[in-house]
Amino acid sequence: MNAVALASGSYPAAEDAVQEALVRAWMRSERGERLESLPAWVAAVALNQTRSGWRRAMAERRARHRMPGTTAPAEPSGDHLDLARALESLPRRQREVAVLRYLLEMSTAEVAAALGIGEGTVKSSLARARAHLTDALAVHDTEVANDVEGR
Repeated sequence: MNAVALASGSYPAAEDAVQEALVRAWMRSERGERLESLPAWVAAVALNQTRSGWRRAMAERRARHRMPGTTAPAEPSGDHLDLARALESLPRRQREVAVLRYLLEMSTAEVAAALGIGEGTVKSSLARARAHLTDALAVHDTEVANDVEGR
C-alpha cells in the first residue's frame, strides 16, 4: 500500500485503491480465474484506480476555478526534501516504474506487465527516474558544511 501511495501521491487514495483491487482479485478467484502475479495485478489495478481518481479531482478543480469567487488551496510548504517529495516531482510514469521496481521489488518484466508497457520503456523510465532522484536526494558539500557550522 505504501508503494501505491508513493506512486500516486496520496495515502488515503492508495488505501481505497488497494482495497478495491483486492476485492476485485477475490471476485476473480471466486469465478475460478487465476492471476499469474497477485502483487503485480493488485498494483496495476490500484494505480489505475488512483489515476482515475486523480483525473476526477483535476476535472473538479478545473470546474471550481471557472466558478466565480473561488480560490486555489494553499500549497504545502517545508524545506525537507525526502523520498516522497522527490518521487512526487517525477513524471507519473517514472514515479510508478520506480516505486514498482524498487519499493515493491518487481522485476522489469513484472513492472512492464503491471503497467502495460514494454520492458525497454521500463528501463528507460528507470534510468531517468534514477538520474532525477540521485540529484534530488543528493547531499551537497555546502549543505553539510552549513549544517555543521550551524550546530
